[in-house]
Amino acid sequence: MDTLTSRERALRTVNGEEVDRLAVYDIIHSVDLIEYLTDDKITPGNAEDLTCKAVSKVLDVVRHFCIPSDLEEKTYEDEDGFVYRQKWWTREIVERPNKTVLQTRDLMKKDAVRIRRATEKGQVCWQALEHLELLGEHCKTFEEIKELYLRIANKLEDTIMLPPESLPGMYTLNNRYGFEMSIYAYQDYPDEFLELYRALGDYEVARIHALSDLVEWCPIAMLSAETAHNTGLMFSPELIREVQYPNIKKIIDTLKSCGYKVMFHSDGNKWAILDDIISFGADIIEPCETMATMDVKTLRETYPDTAFASPIDCQVLLAHGTKEDIEAACWQVLEDCEGKMLLTGSTSEIHPEISVENAMTMYNIFRNYHDPGFAGAGKKSLK
Repeated sequence: MDTLTSRERALRTVNGEEVDRLAVYDIIHSVDLIEYLTDDKITPGNAEDLTCKAVSKVLDVVRHFCIPSDLEEKTYEDEDGFVYRQKWWTREIVERPNKTVLQTRDLMKKDAVRIRRATEKGQVCWQALEHLELLGEHCKTFEEIKELYLRIANKLEDTIMLPPESLPGMYTLNNRYGFEMSIYAYQDYPDEFLELYRALGDYEVARIHALSDLVEWCPIAMLSAETAHNTGLMFSPELIREVQYPNIKKIIDTLKSCGYKVMFHSDGNKWAILDDIISFGADIIEPCETMATMDVKTLRETYPDTAFASPIDCQVLLAHGTKEDIEAACWQVLEDCEGKMLLTGSTSEIHPEISVENAMTMYNIFRNYHDPGFAGAGKKSLK
């Protein structure tokens, strides 16, 4: 068949239609790989352009990304007493002011008011962010996020970029207040916890509506929910159903109403909730983590009409495996997915511990397996 555009390839992959090859989806957080792909040296002045150039060379779909203005690590404190460490590609909270459950409750009450106020004004709310250096976290308004997105998207040539992902609340709460304090607050002060959780959901819905015309640039949007670890659910089924599901469903419904195909992201062993998530309208489930028993073969057999994404482990395999190990895993994934309905790529990102050789081994197979002239073609008999 004729060569497809990245947008066409991504949509046809998700829909289970014929493709020239499966779409490649990932995010690149490796300076070494960016410099290799662009044959140039990253500086604060060219980081955005070089990253876009590198992404355009190997990906059909990229998870939204943020380019820091300062490439040097720095530490700073915000108005509430949170201390952050920011470095290339990421930001983390290194100290929190809430040392007790009561302090956590009071901060949650204050945050809920601020989030509601920002939602009404269409403003980015610092207290509603996950603080991982995601696209738009330094913007002041939803409109500024859109302008930032379009600036980057226009540099990506044929590659399409997911709009800023929507967070139903649990990732945000656990990151801001700390996992233990969040759970203790839910147990001791459920009313305050739930008011904040609902405020976070309403904030995301308002943001989706404000950015809804981005569907014309990328027809796939992501919802990220914290639900599981490698051996099972992180929370009780009751908490997931009663607290998390309402926000998850509301956000999926909003994304679908805007015309998006919805990608549901949740790390870990999420088998126990997949029936529900798919029934809510999720079109794509990711990542496919073999370390969490979420292997492509079992997923395809269990949910033959659902698309999946992100199958190649980036924690161990891509970071520490041999080229031969990675080749074998890539060909196995292509066979297990039956050549359809899988956005190929790493389980999260190409991070600094992944060598250029290992990353390019994966990308070369996923971008060229369909070509009879490719050196690796024929290693597996694809169905």
